[in-house]
Amino acid sequence: MANKPEKPTENTMEEKEEKEKKESFGLHLDLLMDSMEETRFKKKYSELIEKLVHETHFNDVEVESLLIIYYKLAKENMKTEKYKEKSVTKEQFRDFLHCALDMTDDTLMDRIFVSLDRMPGSTITMETYAHALSLMLRGTLEEKINFCFRVNNAQIRVYDTMGDGLLGRDAMFYLLRNSLVSLSGEDDAEESVKDMIEVITKKLDVDRDGKISFQDYKQTVLKQPALLEVFGQCLPSRGAVYTFSTTFSSNPNLKM
Repeated sequence: MANKPEKPTENTMEEKEEKEKKESFGLHLDLLMDSMEETRFKKKYSELIEKLVHETHFNDVEVESLLIIYYKLAKENMKTEKYKEKSVTKEQFRDFLHCALDMTDDTLMDRIFVSLDRMPGSTITMETYAHALSLMLRGTLEEKINFCFRVNNAQIRVYDTMGDGLLGRDAMFYLLRNSLVSLSGEDDAEESVKDMIEVITKKLDVDRDGKISFQDYKQTVLKQPALLEVFGQCLPSRGAVYTFSTTFSSNPNLKM
């Protein structure tokens, strides 16, 4: 008797839907611009492209490709009366990070957006977009450390929820509260998070004052880069970076 095909599990169905969403996202963008419009775009933004080459970790071809992606996303907004100019909304960029770079931590996503763009309004500029991707895809370890934690000229960073350059136990609990799930109940999960905080504090608290300062964090992460996102994912994984980078770059040195 032939075996009946197994019924897809819920996780399998979710993974399939996620894959289809990403594929349709890229295909849809490819249909939004023809070669003539692309040529006009490159000519119109040639000065900005040159400027961003000097300000980011991308070469001219890569900047062009990334700005074309921005332009294609922005064209979607021209279908509504709300956006008369071609610009990408923060909601669109959030979807882009989700689909293209597998950044799905909703707990930290709002913090990430505040850190990337403190300008008022519902859209982000081409420059903000390019600088954000430069950090996420090619940023140095020190740039990523500063993005995750450091307070500089009153700029908010992802982990520093209070903006004072220190992480106390309450702040750490806030960041880690959704990182563990216990089958025994919420109380057990809370205790597990507290135990995790004890371990992290021992690892990162260099000056032993009971709090994690920026210097504590930086000194530890420079020695152990794996601890960069110890308080939650705020950067794309290496695999996601590699996969997305191959869509716009021919750099033979790209490695996972």
